[in-house]
Amino acid sequence: MKRFLCLALLIGVGGCQFKTLPDPNDPKTTGVMQPMVLRNNLKGAADQFFGRVKTREITDARARKLLSDYANKLLEEVPIEKIPQAEAWEYAEIFITAERWKDARDCLLLAVKKPATEDRRVNDNLRLARVLANLGEVKEAIVTARSVFDAKPADKAPILTAVFLELVPAAQGKGSDAELAKLLLEAIPQSEQTIVDTSTDAGKLYLSARPFHIRGAFTKAVELYTSARQTDKAVEAANASDEWERRNSART
Repeated sequence: MKRFLCLALLIGVGGCQFKTLPDPNDPKTTGVMQPMVLRNNLKGAADQFFGRVKTREITDARARKLLSDYANKLLEEVPIEKIPQAEAWEYAEIFITAERWKDARDCLLLAVKKPATEDRRVNDNLRLARVLANLGEVKEAIVTARSVFDAKPADKAPILTAVFLELVPAAQGKGSDAELAKLLLEAIPQSEQTIVDTSTDAGKLYLSARPFHIRGAFTKAVELYTSARQTDKAVEAANASDEWERRNSART
């Protein structure tokens, strides 16, 4: 589930499988690698690589390495300095897949200057937070993630999953575990406040997955406080988790 959610955030959904991956150095394709083309090619590559994981031909780690390498080849044809502001977030997703964190940061810093929609503001700042964490800029990552907590309930859906599944794994063990635990605990009510369209598959999926993410976030917060040797805070987080479970059981 975690791998699916992270991959969906990075390269989107849709597209088709490629039995033979498009060659980014083919003269027929050079010069036409627009964001949608890049993302469709990556989606096809991901389908193929992770399909081989399912059949146990390769490991998950090997599939991720193959996808990262392929993304880097695609990006050889992208002149970074010419990326337009309106498309910066799309290119950033490819740089993230390629694990080119500095280039991803530059694209996202450009994207968040003038987001086209509130959805883009929320998602691009959360992606920027993850990228900053991978660059070791954890305190800046935490501030960036928290900057979107003022979003309206209809726009809060990405917050907890981005913090829990992306930012924290990238930032853990880099000297700010207690601050990460606090951020996680603050992200939980963000998820509880989220309003989704329950008539859609995406809305139904979000609501069904939310309890699992909240439980995981509480568990991780306890772990982070413990690793930071803040035992009292770890106990408080564990008690908050128990209280949440009681409330959740009463509602169901």
